[in-house]
Amino acid sequence: MECCPEQRQEVSRLGLSCTRTKLFLLLLLIDLTVVGLLLHTLRPLITLLYRNQELFAARGTLPSSNLLPQNLSEYPNPSGIPLILHQTAATENIPERWQNSQQSCVEVYANYQYMLWTDESARDFISKHYPWFLPTWDTYTFPIQRADALRYFVLYHYGGIYLDMDTWCIQPIPVQALLNDNPGRDLAIFKSTTPTGVTNDFLVTTPRHPVYGAAIAKLPDSAQFTHPWARLQPYSAIMASAGPMFLSLVLKEYLLGQQNQQQQSRPFPWPEGIEIINKTELAPYITDLESSTWHHSDAKVLMWLGKRPWLWYTLGLGVLATGLYMIDYLFVILYVRSSRRAVSQTCGTKSAKKA
Repeated sequence: MECCPEQRQEVSRLGLSCTRTKLFLLLLLIDLTVVGLLLHTLRPLITLLYRNQELFAARGTLPSSNLLPQNLSEYPNPSGIPLILHQTAATENIPERWQNSQQSCVEVYANYQYMLWTDESARDFISKHYPWFLPTWDTYTFPIQRADALRYFVLYHYGGIYLDMDTWCIQPIPVQALLNDNPGRDLAIFKSTTPTGVTNDFLVTTPRHPVYGAAIAKLPDSAQFTHPWARLQPYSAIMASAGPMFLSLVLKEYLLGQQNQQQQSRPFPWPEGIEIINKTELAPYITDLESSTWHHSDAKVLMWLGKRPWLWYTLGLGVLATGLYMIDYLFVILYVRSSRRAVSQTCGTKSAKKA
């Protein structure tokens, strides 16, 4: 039996005030939940930006090249960093664009053991020493992800120096002369980058350094997280799965973990065995040619935005506001439809009683 207009108005008046209040509270709860989940998800990245100066400011210094002995082998090497130079390429046939830069490093580090890791030798190494990682290795979407992951494994396993193929070597980096206020058995050296964190095109470490142990342990999870959307957003997936962003997040967690273990408050107690130097310190020794051959079409846009924090903050807020509006709008539609059905059922019940 249909509900008469007077009955509908009566039901609507009784529930109007309560409905509006309830709807407002529900929308507020939904918005706060979405914002909370988003902040929780992005918390590691927010920490990178918020504590960048504290965590990743350059702290190590290299002595002037004019003050170093001509024969670096005469210089004491308390750090115990092996004289090994690691580089990666698809095959032993180096592309022409890298032949000169590669040869410059081979000549400059003539007294180092040179280890060129190809796709074949890299997989053999993983298969022999870290077979648990093979499923992840074989499911990477892009070859650069395997190249990124490999450098962490070989540095953890052997130690030494890693340089990208597009690095021009000028003279040996005196890693053994790096000033370290708290020398220890472990030492890892990173290069700071902008807008935050460290890069992975230059890496130096002693074997079995715990920060690299943490890195290789986290690689499967990061690969699993980025794999579903890697084709849609290649640059972000590569950076987050095993690239510089991944390494920066690992180093951030390691540094904060060391701080918690030492149970000290700010100023940040810098842990032993980690040094960060800037690009200027390395200028007399290497030049980064920045070929960026792995960049896809999305990389230029994201790198352009990365240099303009105010712009991507604004875009982020705009996307968040738009997303919340769409969620709220859909919820209101569903809520109104549900309320109308409830009103119809109430009218039907009253009409049945009167009948």
